[in-house]
Amino acid sequence: MADEPAAAKGTDAAPNPVQYLLSAVGSCMSVTARDLENKEKNLTIKKFQVDVSGETTSYQDGSSRVTHIDIKIAAETNLSEADHAFFLKEVVRKCTVHESLVGAIPMDITYI
Repeated sequence: MADEPAAAKGTDAAPNPVQYLLSAVGSCMSVTARDLENKEKNLTIKKFQVDVSGETTSYQDGSSRVTHIDIKIAAETNLSEADHAFFLKEVVRKCTVHESLVGAIPMDITYI
């Protein structure tokens, strides 16, 4: 189910399609992190949180487009600092949704 907010003449009964797109990025990264943990016996994830927000631009012809995505990843692992940084980059690299959007929508990723 998808909907729009009342301001856009929806009933606000469910997320709108853009919210689903943004949540797909975050949830895919979380699933990818868990998959890496399951495959790497020396990796323990203590915390993994992804916050995703986006900017939508509306055009004069009535169309709109997601024009920017901000991704903030907060993670705690048992890894050394160098291995932790590598792990985070692997999560991004192996995330199917992120990789599908690369080149189509500018994205900034912040590791906090």
